[in-house]
Amino acid sequence: MKSTTRFAIPPLFRCCLALFFLLGVQGCSESFTLVAGGGSEPAPLESLEVGAAGKYRIASWNVRNLFDPVDDSYGDEVLQNSEYEEKLQALVAVMEQVDADFWGLQEVENLACLEDLNERLSHPYPLLGLIEGNDHSRGIDVAFLSRLPVSEVVSHRERDLPDHPEVSKNYSFSRDCLEVRLESRPPVTLLVNHLKSSMGNAKRSAAKRRVQAEAIAEIVSEVDQPPQRVVVVLGDFNDRPDSWSLEPLFEKLEDPFASLGAKQRITHRYRGGGGALDHILTDGEGNSVVSDARVWKGIAKKTSDHDPVSVELTLSLPVVAPSERTWTE
Repeated sequence: MKSTTRFAIPPLFRCCLALFFLLGVQGCSESFTLVAGGGSEPAPLESLEVGAAGKYRIASWNVRNLFDPVDDSYGDEVLQNSEYEEKLQALVAVMEQVDADFWGLQEVENLACLEDLNERLSHPYPLLGLIEGNDHSRGIDVAFLSRLPVSEVVSHRERDLPDHPEVSKNYSFSRDCLEVRLESRPPVTLLVNHLKSSMGNAKRSAAKRRVQAEAIAEIVSEVDQPPQRVVVVLGDFNDRPDSWSLEPLFEKLEDPFASLGAKQRITHRYRGGGGALDHILTDGEGNSVVSDARVWKGIAKKTSDHDPVSVELTLSLPVVAPSERTWTE
């Protein structure tokens, strides 16, 4: 595994970010860890000076088919250069309106697309990551952008999932379950996901989402150490909160969006209707720090069939701004 530094943050923005942190405004697993290069290893959080607690926005969004103009061997959508630029600018307009401190993204073709998107933002994110996952048909991946300090990134793309009669042996995540660990108090682990779609045989598709959800629930238990760690599971789950396929997650975790009305909760638009397919869930420790669950209605119609969703976490962060790093392969 390797990581590379891909861009430079303007000095003025770096200073502002540092001031921001200072003031505190606000079952076999084949997983592997990716340690960023381009700098020394992060110091233990206990040895770092942290600021006052503030609220930080965590968002998830299926950006829908962020493909580049390169024709690859898989079934990607090949855009013209002008179409690609138009897509990036439309995404930027949405992301700058949400202004999240951490983005979990779905349907990003590759690291180059993620970097192109980041570079077009008014204030690019210093930390980003995309690990090529298991979607060999369309080549879409999960990814993240962060202003919050990241200490470690773990891919679970090679993890064997639980057995089910409708699912082939040694089945893996459709894309990945990307584990991103933040340096914060309380410590936070985010699991970025994009579960199996409903295309194809409905019964088999639901069973695949079910075993993926079971595996995520297992990972939540594994990473919830120390016990006071906050675990956040986010992404496009491709099913509704009351579905059989997502039971392992909604029975184990808390849903900050549960109080929203049915229409307000819809995140995916389809043939005049839609459903609540995009989720951010937390473990029990998250109850004390999570607030302001929101579906960003209407702002993404020009570029995606999904609305962004977000919550805010009350955290204390190191006063020193994170260095620029990229997690990749």
